[in-house]
Amino acid sequence: MSQKKNTPQAMPASAVTGQTLVIPDVENPIWSKVLMASLVAVLILMTVMSFSYGISGDEIDMNEYGKAVLKFFTSFGSDKMVLDMPKDYNRDGVMQYYGGLFDMICALVNKVSPLNEFTTRHILNAWAGFLAIFFAAKICVRVFNKNAATFCVWLMFLSPFFLGHAMNNPKDIPFATATIASLYCIIRFFDHLPKPPVKWYVWTILSIAVAINVRVGGILLIPYMVVFAVIIYIIKRFFQDEKPEPKTWIKPLVIVAVVGYLGGSLFWPFALENPITNPLTALSEMSNFKVNIGQLFEGTKVFSGELPTNFLPKSFMITNSYVLLIGIVLMVMFVWGVRKNKNASIIYFIFFTGIFPMAYIMYTHANVYHAWRHVLFMFPSMAITATGGWYFLSNYLAKRNFKYGMVIAAVLLLEPAYFIAATFPNTITYHNAFAGGIEGAYGNYEMDYYYNSLKQDADWFKKNELPKYKPTDTVILASNAAHIMIQYFKDNKNVKVLYVRYPERDQKNWDYSVFHIALIPEEEMRAGTWLPSSTLFKATVKGYPLSAVAKRPSYDDIKGFDALQRNQIDSSLAYFSAYMKADPNNVDMMNVLANIYHQLHRDDVAQQYKAQMDKLLSAGAGND
Repeated sequence: MSQKKNTPQAMPASAVTGQTLVIPDVENPIWSKVLMASLVAVLILMTVMSFSYGISGDEIDMNEYGKAVLKFFTSFGSDKMVLDMPKDYNRDGVMQYYGGLFDMICALVNKVSPLNEFTTRHILNAWAGFLAIFFAAKICVRVFNKNAATFCVWLMFLSPFFLGHAMNNPKDIPFATATIASLYCIIRFFDHLPKPPVKWYVWTILSIAVAINVRVGGILLIPYMVVFAVIIYIIKRFFQDEKPEPKTWIKPLVIVAVVGYLGGSLFWPFALENPITNPLTALSEMSNFKVNIGQLFEGTKVFSGELPTNFLPKSFMITNSYVLLIGIVLMVMFVWGVRKNKNASIIYFIFFTGIFPMAYIMYTHANVYHAWRHVLFMFPSMAITATGGWYFLSNYLAKRNFKYGMVIAAVLLLEPAYFIAATFPNTITYHNAFAGGIEGAYGNYEMDYYYNSLKQDADWFKKNELPKYKPTDTVILASNAAHIMIQYFKDNKNVKVLYVRYPERDQKNWDYSVFHIALIPEEEMRAGTWLPSSTLFKATVKGYPLSAVAKRPSYDDIKGFDALQRNQIDSSLAYFSAYMKADPNNVDMMNVLANIYHQLHRDDVAQQYKAQMDKLLSAGAGND
């Protein structure tokens, strides 16, 4: 950052501080242009990139929910399906507790969009992610300067975990955007207390209402205002020799809190049924989410409700870039020293909003999964915090005649930039050296839990295998993620997608398979035995397969199970043995054979199959 003396730009006096606010603006006007150019570049990049990302695990359900929300409002509340969604889309029974604003917007835009409905959703999702970057940059301008804001833009864009989610996460990204936008409005609202202009009343109320309409967790923004008021009072009163008058803030804050809370029900059908109590009911239900999902963590499958306390902080540490993590550490080092900075209250407030959600979840042992995606709304605050760390380091070094602090940060950005370019569009798989990189994380942590890579399988299959068949032929495609694969083949009437659990694949009739590692036993994933010799295509990250297309090696396994059903043991053994020649690494089939021979009191043969299984499974993670 430039260390030249800034020309202060005075703003109207603030009763919160009792003094004139001074916002620094780098004297070199080039940074205004650089910031604007960076924002435009990131917007274009995110829009273009969104076309390459796949349908995520949540998108199908939320897409239908958005349509139901839109029907509710266009029917003036007479179509109430949204309050009792079909089980196919509301498997956990909690969908009505989600604010539906973003999904309704997607459904509305899809009415006029010429693009595929999920392509349209991905563009809108990417734009939501961009807005999170935009508002984080605005806070950086307010607290630091445009140089720092520019760095924050690229820091967030080049965060592989955030970038990946920004493309197809309809739950957490819009909420992260609404949260950081609200924090910005709250900060500006406090700038003008005790008599904020109508403009900032409107924007602050609207931002909080939007956040609640996106996710019920937006209610948290109301107590956040109280926290900010306390921080301001402590900093001004005890460290900056000022005398704030918090009593004069009560009325404006109450107005914002009450109207913002009630506004949070406007585009949320469930909340509209009772705007006073239903949002609180939803908050209680979502805070005690009871669905347990198996998660691969530190090499072991653990149900999400039983994950250790360190799950969130460790997931955050191993899936973020070094430049962001170092920036956070730097901010911790400088945090006490900034207490007399005129923007100290805002800095501490943003720092608080970055760490509180994770700390609270750790304390309450709330049910979370898929790394730290459930607290993605804290990420913009953490990015601002990291930016602050580098900003203060740069200033500290400049006083000692070293003017290249931010150059170091910029160089460190090259590491995640290279990963994104090399692994696109599987950016969400990023793991740093704390997890051993991709090599150490594969088989030990969840990699592609949102099923993004399945699009690559579907695209390859349509281009390379499907043309071999006539339109009148029926091709059966088995998948452990059939609900997503069905979407890719909606227009291919001769493709029948069949849901098949991976361990049951030999008992079902199919021609091709597309299996994804999220639902593969971890020992087979690490050993690579889930990939048959007939594998045709693998969607990989640095050579490690995330999902794969395979042609059925043989139909003898089905014949063997049919014979087994008829108690024709000799015939079943003959079929199974023939199948093993086509698929020699199928450990599930080895287990079947071992059990049959054990029941036949042929333990010598059974042990041979067991030993072969153990040898294969102990081989370690397989790659290309």
